[in-house]
Amino acid sequence: MLALDYLGLAVGLSLAAMLLSVAYKLFRLDRFEAKKGASRVRGVSDAVMGRARTRDDWLPDGRIKGGMIYNRRENRLEVCGRLSDEAFDRIFR
Repeated sequence: MLALDYLGLAVGLSLAAMLLSVAYKLFRLDRFEAKKGASRVRGVSDAVMGRARTRDDWLPDGRIKGGMIYNRRENRLEVCGRLSDEAFDRIFR
């Protein structure tokens, strides 16, 4: 009987930690990003299950070129990016 009490306590503490984590994320939420995200789902269940509507028009931005490279010396993936010549022309006219 004592083992069931400890198991219930462990489940309760895990649930409380999860709810505190969600509450903290909601507290630090960016309103603009939240509105963008809310427009992609129909309801809470779609958001929880990861069924967001996405749109991929494959139009290049042209201002920032970026990607990932594999650094052989460091043996890791690295994010790299650079501004295009068009962006420099717009900024430094």
